[in-house]
Amino acid sequence: MCDHYLDHPVTGSFGRTLIWEISQGPAGLPVWDAGAWELADPAGRRVRPRPDDEVVLWHPITHTLDEVQAWRDRLLEIDVRQPFKQAFREVYLLTPAEEEAGDRSRRFAGHLLRYGQAKALLTERGWTGLSLGHWGWEYGSDEAEAVRELPGGLVVRWDFHLDEESFERDGAGHTASVCVSGELWFTSPTGARLPLPEVPALTFSEALRDADLAVGVTSTGLDPEGQGDYWQSYGFGDLSENARVRRDALARLLPRLAIAERCALTDRFLVVRGELRTYKIHLGSGNILMEPNDAYLCIVPRGSGDRVFLPFEEDGGLLSVIVSKAFLLAADNEITDPTIVRQIRS
Repeated sequence: MCDHYLDHPVTGSFGRTLIWEISQGPAGLPVWDAGAWELADPAGRRVRPRPDDEVVLWHPITHTLDEVQAWRDRLLEIDVRQPFKQAFREVYLLTPAEEEAGDRSRRFAGHLLRYGQAKALLTERGWTGLSLGHWGWEYGSDEAEAVRELPGGLVVRWDFHLDEESFERDGAGHTASVCVSGELWFTSPTGARLPLPEVPALTFSEALRDADLAVGVTSTGLDPEGQGDYWQSYGFGDLSENARVRRDALARLLPRLAIAERCALTDRFLVVRGELRTYKIHLGSGNILMEPNDAYLCIVPRGSGDRVFLPFEEDGGLLSVIVSKAFLLAADNEITDPTIVRQIRS
């Protein structure tokens, strides 16, 4: 571990910011002391692994909520930005609806996704088979199955299709622009469908995390100038696990912000009190409603906003977008963009 992940001139800068744990033992961030590496927990307690100890990466799914929260607080306290989400990693547990369904999950079904972006994101994360188009609906070009091989010979499969309006929207011979997500399920090494309770919890969680990330980054509900029932329900509806983790991070960041006294968190929104109006920024989409009549405010983000430490930006950068919008709206009387001013004062 030390040669490859802590002392290495390239990987060491990443490995030293990750939480490691001794198998069946304590976890901690690497700390160099007296010529050896030790693991320090959030309270500062240290343990020095023995040469024959198995040391593995810590994952929140095997730990209590209190432990996870302690690590999140610690990372923010010492301004550690991890190379990937670990302490702030989303965890997806089996729901009663999925237990009742047996061998399929519809948790991320029915979403309208920007097809090219969704395909690129899933391909980058090891999924194959997502190929949709208008070249031959009679041959099934309007349906596809994204597939990813998992540890232990398991395979996760996710259905996609083109909606009835796609041909009219895209035109004959053109590339599909929007696809619709369907059911997700798992198969064994023999190809048989697995009941979801038989899928290892970590495997299940990480597969659904991919699906949540794909929806959270490529949904048409994120379009600042969108419209329609789906855009409305996604843009202002219940939060996904990804968005709930974003809310948790924001709750920890708010006290650090210069506008903290003008902000409040509800279950789905960051509420920002400006000089002219009060605004509700949805934590799942970044879309904005203005009080008192919940009028929609369209803002296309530009710039990076306030310089504030962010623990991660693996979700398409939406956390920084929300923070940037909050700073803008807290000083709404200083906004000069005529399109924004017109909406606020209408």
